[in-house]
Amino acid sequence: MTSPGSSASRRWIPKALAVAQVAVVLLIVKQWAYVTTYRLYLDRRSITEHSAAAQHFDIEGNRVVPRIVTRGPDRVVFKTAVRQDSTIHVGLRPTRPTTYAIEWRDGSTHRVLAHGTASAATSIVCRVPTGNGVIELVSGNAIAWVDPRVVHNLQIGWHAIALAMLIVSSSVASARRRGLPGSSESGAAMRMLWFKVSTVAVSATIAVLGSEMVLRGIGDAAPNGFLTQRHNLGDVTRDPRWKDSPRYGRRLRRNADTLNEWRDGDIVRMGYIPPAVSEGILHQFRVQTDTEGFRNPLTRERFEIAALGDSFTDATTMAVDASWPMQLEQRLGVAVQNYGTAGFGPQQELLVLKEFVAAHRPRVVVLAFFAGNDIFNAQAFDDFERSGVAAWPAAPGWRINEIVKRADTWYVASAWRAGIVGLGGHENNEASAAEVAPVSISPAAGSTPASFDRGMFTVPVGGRILRWAFMPPYLSTLNLSEDELAVLRGWTLTRNAIGEMQRVSRSFGAELIVMFIPFKSQVYFPLLERAFSHDDLRSALQFYLGGSQWPVDLDAMRHNRLAQNDLMRRLCEEAGIPLLDTTTALETHVTAGENVYFPDDSHLNERGQAVLADALSAFLRARQIPWHGTISQRIPSPVFFR
Repeated sequence: MTSPGSSASRRWIPKALAVAQVAVVLLIVKQWAYVTTYRLYLDRRSITEHSAAAQHFDIEGNRVVPRIVTRGPDRVVFKTAVRQDSTIHVGLRPTRPTTYAIEWRDGSTHRVLAHGTASAATSIVCRVPTGNGVIELVSGNAIAWVDPRVVHNLQIGWHAIALAMLIVSSSVASARRRGLPGSSESGAAMRMLWFKVSTVAVSATIAVLGSEMVLRGIGDAAPNGFLTQRHNLGDVTRDPRWKDSPRYGRRLRRNADTLNEWRDGDIVRMGYIPPAVSEGILHQFRVQTDTEGFRNPLTRERFEIAALGDSFTDATTMAVDASWPMQLEQRLGVAVQNYGTAGFGPQQELLVLKEFVAAHRPRVVVLAFFAGNDIFNAQAFDDFERSGVAAWPAAPGWRINEIVKRADTWYVASAWRAGIVGLGGHENNEASAAEVAPVSISPAAGSTPASFDRGMFTVPVGGRILRWAFMPPYLSTLNLSEDELAVLRGWTLTRNAIGEMQRVSRSFGAELIVMFIPFKSQVYFPLLERAFSHDDLRSALQFYLGGSQWPVDLDAMRHNRLAQNDLMRRLCEEAGIPLLDTTTALETHVTAGENVYFPDDSHLNERGQAVLADALSAFLRARQIPWHGTISQRIPSPVFFR
């Protein structure tokens, strides 16, 4: 005969088994949600002395896609400590048919995990051994390794066995329970328990899925804290500084007020040189726009000078105090309004003149013409106006999280993290001009020889060390003669736009002045020819132009270095437009051992912007322009960057 105590204990066994089953199911869900991805980024690799691979973060569709790009035969090595069963996932995009291999080493142990020849886009998935070791991405030619990552495999084998055993035990316990007194009441209680558990589980699932769908539907209308979390996962979300305009293309938003920061210049971000050869100085500064959508603290009704241009004028690589329009205002004591916008070409600048500047009737309009891309941007904007599709290159993306759990990708998880960050307080989103990292110049170098390392030149000049890299698309422009530039559609569009700018400026009583801004290789090329032998310089420039249509012809580059300068000079002479060519002024500072461009970026640094302001202020004073009034008594003390 069964004792009452034994009967009671047997009635609790099914309940305990039921609770255990729920616990195991929750553990399986957790294991699935915590499947982790570890991305392989170049700055986490083992040092490879001869590797020239570069890290890209490119926007493809609605996502940021990390890529490791090699320029030729290369071997990129990553240390790993894989603690559980994992898989390598990577895509291949070769520029031409090439061999590839993914290898794993641990001391003397060597395994080839995948290998072959790729002539088109290819996806690779292969197992990686557990334990300490290194993963090597080996290419026989130029190739892009697309989002290489190690993904922990879902491991629920023991959980599944435990769940199966619990289900069997529960069935056996239920069968034995049927013969016990009160088994019908116990059965009803168990059914009620499972009903409650199922109801809670289904309700929670519906709530989570519903929230996920709502958050996905909200998209860019979500709060900034949430969008920041999605941004870190690689989702392309709205940039509070920029908007897409059917009239201008991409342009600055009105009344923006954000913190901008960058560590690697555009030459690094676009993958032309590896981050390892750059100093990686962090630049932080505030970016404000006025009610018209330009980089001014406020919209002024009256001002004396309007500054038209692109990123060399809006200067969104630095604090606004260091921009040449602001420094020009400080030097002359007259109001200067900045109407520059990064990416704008001559036609967009003409639109700005007509639709914004003309109503203010300034005394002078300064067009800052950038030789690096203005002619080509003119052609791209013409294509945009004709087709409605922007023709400029895809925008570079940003670094995204290296370690991501599957649950991190859920929108509800992003909302949860954003809420936690919000409750924890907000960071100060302002940085003063004094916090901007100054351009670093090394101390006296003695007899240090000039060198070239994976895209970075190092040259002793005037007792200092100058380091810089070139932007390959701009460098390749040195191959074009004045005659070849003159027949480009972009030059015809530029010439027509400048002629119309002169007419519009005269219509409201202003004088148009063109300020010619050279690209970096125009300024530094003579220095390189003095510092390197013909063969060494040709070999160095081959690093930049090896994958382009242009051969490295040093004689042609020397002959064509000032081709755009001469082309613009002829245009301005024929039209009667005053021209200030700043090439000589910038070259003078470089010859004295002073960098005027950021080492790893194509833009002028703070010193270079000051050189423009100095040259332009002297140019305008020499013209003895009768200003309507001065504001010197209201100008803060100048900020200089040496």
